[in-house]
Amino acid sequence: MDPKETVRQGYDALSLLYREDDADPAQYKAWAARLLEVLPPPPANILDIGCGCGIPISRDLALAGYSVTGVDVSKVQIERAMRLIPQGKFIHADITSDAQLGDIMQSPRHFDAIVALYVLFHIPLDEQATLMKRIAGWIKEGGYCIMTVGIEPWTGEERGWLGSDERVNMWWSQTGVERYRSWATDAGFEIVRDEHVADLVGGGDGHQFLMLRRKFDNL
Repeated sequence: MDPKETVRQGYDALSLLYREDDADPAQYKAWAARLLEVLPPPPANILDIGCGCGIPISRDLALAGYSVTGVDVSKVQIERAMRLIPQGKFIHADITSDAQLGDIMQSPRHFDAIVALYVLFHIPLDEQATLMKRIAGWIKEGGYCIMTVGIEPWTGEERGWLGSDERVNMWWSQTGVERYRSWATDAGFEIVRDEHVADLVGGGDGHQFLMLRRKFDNL
């Protein structure tokens, strides 16, 4: 099966098991707080890539008065986000596909900030560097992006994801953290935070949290 289809089906099947309606993980709240410290006043425009059901990042930013747009490949996740965060705008689409995204993503420098938490590794590796450049093109000069990336190169699939029936699988692919740093700077970002994040489930190498600031083109 195509890896993106594996991801889509996995989140469609296990959306609620992955994240409950009232979930409020402390790690995400800390990241949202860091973003709120540097954002311009509401209603600045925020894009949440791989937004899932919108909990908690899209919810918290929308409640703070920001204009939130979320994109996710899972129809079930998007339907939940539309119900849980009626203040936001949510799009069911592959973030790498212009045809699916429509006009909203065609305007350069539209967003004051972009969130991409635990999403890059669900995209084929040969598309990730291109997506990093696209993200930079969507952000206003001086705007911010927060993302989590892999630490060690790895690609694989898990059968019976989240302890479910073996027919529900999940797929990931990531390169090393140094390469992600290089992709970010090549895309026009400066790295303002670079911190290790322990695995939420445990047992793995964890991930790296990057806060990126879009450079001004004339500098």
